[in-house]
Amino acid sequence: MQVRFATLITALVFALGAAATHASFFEGKDALICSVYQLYECDPPNGCIAVGPGEISGFAHFDVDFRKKVVTRAGVESAQKSPIKSVSTIDGKLIIQGVEDGEEDERDGAGWSVSIMDPEGTMVMAIAGDGFGVIGLGACAPKP
Repeated sequence: MQVRFATLITALVFALGAAATHASFFEGKDALICSVYQLYECDPPNGCIAVGPGEISGFAHFDVDFRKKVVTRAGVESAQKSPIKSVSTIDGKLIIQGVEDGEEDERDGAGWSVSIMDPEGTMVMAIAGDGFGVIGLGACAPKP
């Protein structure tokens, strides 16, 4: 299943790359939907291990809304919204960053960053917290 999903994402990325030669979807203006197809959890005792989104209370698909300046779980009405603190472009990459506090009165805050390559739409995300990190690989596309 994961191989078929990765193949589908790769085909989508190539199709978007051809369309993006005339216009860029990754300028930080238009809403995006992103999908993670490889995910790694890293910590000092274990190093980095491949995990599924459910294993770390994560999600595989998320929406990026530049107008509202939030990232939310795709396809689900949720109160969980992560504010976008920074949007930058450098060397053909759109970089979106934020900070998340997590649970109140818990030491679980983390910073996150999503880098989207233009024009391909390939994506790398990173979350760094207190003694842990999460790395995700995937792709983003304009939200219909």
